[in-house]
Amino acid sequence: MREKNLILVIDDDPDMQSSLKLTLESAGYRVIAAGSGAEGLRLFHENNPALILCDIMMEKIDTGIRLVREIRENNTEVPLYLISDIGWLTSANIDIYELGCSGSLQKPYNVNDLLRIVKHEMEKL
Repeated sequence: MREKNLILVIDDDPDMQSSLKLTLESAGYRVIAAGSGAEGLRLFHENNPALILCDIMMEKIDTGIRLVREIRENNTEVPLYLISDIGWLTSANIDIYELGCSGSLQKPYNVNDLLRIVKHEMEKL
């Protein structure tokens, strides 16, 4: 069973991790963060979050994509948003919906857009 208020942030940039965590926690959500794809997968399995925010480019250029595929092999229900430079997604011809993502956020993210998305996803639970 998913923990209703728990968000998993996966990003290898400590500043982005801190920013997302601070923004989400100040809005009343509980946040756990991972700095690598492997750590993110482990935390996903251990905690069963209600929402995942994942950077597409971490240790290697395709880490986020591989991580999404691994998560989707085990769970197709949890909302998962990629965080990236949208231009990179477009130039790489990545269909995020075909991957099983719920959507994407552009870096630097807009706080209002982030909170709107999170609220929308949490209301579905």
